Amino acid sequence: MKRYQAYTFLTLGTTAIILTVACVDFASSELVELSYTYNVDAPTSPKLNPFNFSVLQKGFNDKGIWVELNEFCSSEHSGTHVDAPVHFSRGSWTIDEIPLDRLWNVPGVVIDVTQAIERSSERNYHIQVKDLEKWEEEHHGYIPDGAVVLIHTGWGKMVKDLQEYSGLDEERSNNFPGLSEEAAIWLATYGQRNGYSKGVVGVGVDTISVDVGNSTLYPVHRALYSHNIYGIENMANLDKLLGRKFELTILPMRIGGGSGAPARIIASVREKQLGHVFVRSASTALPRNFFFLLATTVILREFLKVLTPTLY
Repeated sequence: MKRYQAYTFLTLGTTAIILTVACVDFASSELVELSYTYNVDAPTSPKLNPFNFSVLQKGFNDKGIWVELNEFCSSEHSGTHVDAPVHFSRGSWTIDEIPLDRLWNVPGVVIDVTQAIERSSERNYHIQVKDLEKWEEEHHGYIPDGAVVLIHTGWGKMVKDLQEYSGLDEERSNNFPGLSEEAAIWLATYGQRNGYSKGVVGVGVDTISVDVGNSTLYPVHRALYSHNIYGIENMANLDKLLGRKFELTILPMRIGGGSGAPARIIASVREKQLGHVFVRSASTALPRNFFFLLATTVILREFLKVLTPTLY
């Protein structure tokens, strides 16, 4: 929090009125949950084993002590999770090898493509480079170095109905929007084009996959992950970040050699606010020779400026 004070002197006849103005400028932050809750509403591709939760003990033991103990079984890629680059790029980082400075308090931007998807009327809409460039133009902005780019498709509103969310059809194919290969390359090379040291470090979506649902070759996975850019899938509440400045903390489970891991993801939204302005006034009587002394002081100061300019 920063506090500023300004003093204003007003003279009325032989009375000086001193106004003290205090402004408080502070930045507050709001934390936004971007993960779904396992065993409650976390979606998983119907092609993978669902999250399984078993209660081993819940109650008082033989010594009268309350104990709760559970176990779970889950795919690395269930619920809100991080794809490690090695998932589709041999020799790239495993989940435990992703550097912490690419996960902790990193800048984030969210790009809204809901209108483009609605106009296309296509479930497997390929998000285009022009959709990303439109965001830059409309926001007069750019993607900062070391950022995670989040793609808001609006698909999260269907998450309570896994059939609708995944779009699984009779041929066991999912159907939902995702990035095009060209858009993935555009993101993967963004840092190089702009002279960044890191470039884009991660790409997140509010769908099951960064690729379109019916993809079989997964070009987006390969384009991003071959640049050691990780993916985040099944993200929640991206609509709460639209038009706001925020940082992200991504905390995947640290699985040695893992191709991915369930993750807790939190956005810290920065909101600048101007606090109350406090005005305090005081008046004081001035001596009769006040204005003579004030004039003398001003003249003397100007005289000294001429004689000793280096002091001023």
